[in-house]
Amino acid sequence: MKANLKALLFIVSMAICIAASAQDLKPAKDKATKKYGYRDKQKNWVIAPAFDDAKKFDDDGCALVKVDGLYGLIDLEGKWVLPAEYDDIGKFDKNGLCEIRIKEGKTKLYGVADRSGAVILPTVFRKVEIPRKGSCILASAYVEDPGLEGSPVWGVYSLDGKEIFAPQFLYSPSVYDDKLIVKDARTSLYGLVDVDGNVLLPIDYLAIEYGYKGFKTLDRSFIQALYTDDVRRAETFAHPGAVLAYDTRNDRVRAAAWHAGCVARRLYSNQVRSIEIQPGSIVSSALCTETGIDWGITGRRFLRLEPEVTDAVDAYAMADPTSDKYYTLKALLYEQDGTLVGEVSGKGFLEAECAEGAIYRAEGDRRWIILKDPNNLALPAFSMVLAGYRSINHDNVCNGLGISSYDLNRLNNVRTFANLNTEILEGENIGVTSYLPPVLDMREARLRHDVMRPVVFHHSFMMGEVVNCRVRKATEDILELELDDNLVCRFEDKFRDPYYSMRGDDVIWWGPHNARTVRITLRPTSNKDALADDIAGTGLFWDIVLEQYEEDGTWLRTLAVAPFADYAQDGVIVFEPLHLALLAPNAIVNRLPHSNVLKLKNPRPLPHTVSALDAFRVNNRPF
Repeated sequence: MKANLKALLFIVSMAICIAASAQDLKPAKDKATKKYGYRDKQKNWVIAPAFDDAKKFDDDGCALVKVDGLYGLIDLEGKWVLPAEYDDIGKFDKNGLCEIRIKEGKTKLYGVADRSGAVILPTVFRKVEIPRKGSCILASAYVEDPGLEGSPVWGVYSLDGKEIFAPQFLYSPSVYDDKLIVKDARTSLYGLVDVDGNVLLPIDYLAIEYGYKGFKTLDRSFIQALYTDDVRRAETFAHPGAVLAYDTRNDRVRAAAWHAGCVARRLYSNQVRSIEIQPGSIVSSALCTETGIDWGITGRRFLRLEPEVTDAVDAYAMADPTSDKYYTLKALLYEQDGTLVGEVSGKGFLEAECAEGAIYRAEGDRRWIILKDPNNLALPAFSMVLAGYRSINHDNVCNGLGISSYDLNRLNNVRTFANLNTEILEGENIGVTSYLPPVLDMREARLRHDVMRPVVFHHSFMMGEVVNCRVRKATEDILELELDDNLVCRFEDKFRDPYYSMRGDDVIWWGPHNARTVRITLRPTSNKDALADDIAGTGLFWDIVLEQYEEDGTWLRTLAVAPFADYAQDGVIVFEPLHLALLAPNAIVNRLPHSNVLKLKNPRPLPHTVSALDAFRVNNRPF
């Protein structure tokens, strides 16, 4: 114990002596040679003037000097700690490390050195970071590994320069007491590692964030979890709207086919019908009937046409022009959450397309029509005209699936493939946070009940009464609304712990019987631009919320939120930024014949008050 104390006192006394000596020496310019050196308090040259520029000595006894346009470090005796070979040298940190930089043409290259003059990392990196907390060095460089070419990636190194993780991370890792949150450059997924080279959490997460309680994670199934500081799992929370996304299985054809026409889309019961084609002289007509597919008790299962590698080179096979593989198009049935139920057709191909959709030839020479709109009327049988009927050549997989060789070739890039996988995962789960039910305390619930007196809050809107719209001003007195019955809502999902955001459009399905409904309600907000309560006198402001309900009346999801409505009159209520409109079933509107255009005469922008929504009435009568 005494020996350790003596050693500590010796180190402290030496540091004090060095600091005192450093303060005694000052940089000075020699008038005769125009060079810089260092003098003591008595104006004596201690270090001869031999430098083009010189800075003060720091407390560690090192000074930055310049010779022939390059910088180096000297000690109190004028000896080189680092030779004058660098374009810049940073300050030493608590570990005695500093950044060093050189220039090759216009390119800046960085490295790391220590107080002894040893180069810990050579000047070959595009950027170097020495974290204040954590025993490591972070550095980025260009590498030639497949999928990592094109931009610098980050690696992790020990304080003595040993490689812990080779350059492979997309961004500079975040360091928390020798634990690092890293993002893989190939997959764009996060993981947790440490400075000893251990992977504490696999690099398979959408997001990881550190907080005072520990590490929060969001995995690819949209399950949030909390891990303690020593990386023990503490709690989890699953989002009810999340689904298992379409799996590309590292197959370029499967990846490129996602959302190519009707391929790899979720197909609901109203979209898939057995078909018997009845040829006509000019156009073909078809009898559409139910397929016999088991859509489940609630009718929420969905079908997906997915390309699969096949060994059978038969009439159902499609050749891949970029490989020696053959593919067929299977029909697979899934539960609402994306769990596989089973095969409905073990092989197949797209035989033709028409204005209403595509015709799929299933195993056993069955024909199904895949309708474009998931909200077709839920009739057990009906006839339709196949306008624009055209056969599809399925000899090769590109023609058969509606993809190009470019779509396949670009996926040879590992990073492009990874970005597409992320796009698929997010695209399958857009709007997932809208499945979280609203939470109101009892006081807010009572206040909302008192405020929601206008008749619009007591009406359920059916399919065709909630539509997309674009607003255009025809004249000063007429506003035209261009309507689209195929309802698409724009979602911006934000997970807060850990933070993760995604944006996209979701086609809203009205259920297997077209019987789901939409209602509007209110929720309190701090936004002073929202609706003011001029009915119950609560003094609160309210957002308008569009919510979808199942046919049995149970709450399903939130579709959209707006601070106010832009127009409400003659049975039409318009949310212009959302591109949404609500229509009363008996609205008296001037609809242009043979078009989806409605006209509002003498449109008046609504005041931002709750009572203003009563303008939705038709001729002052409830609809």
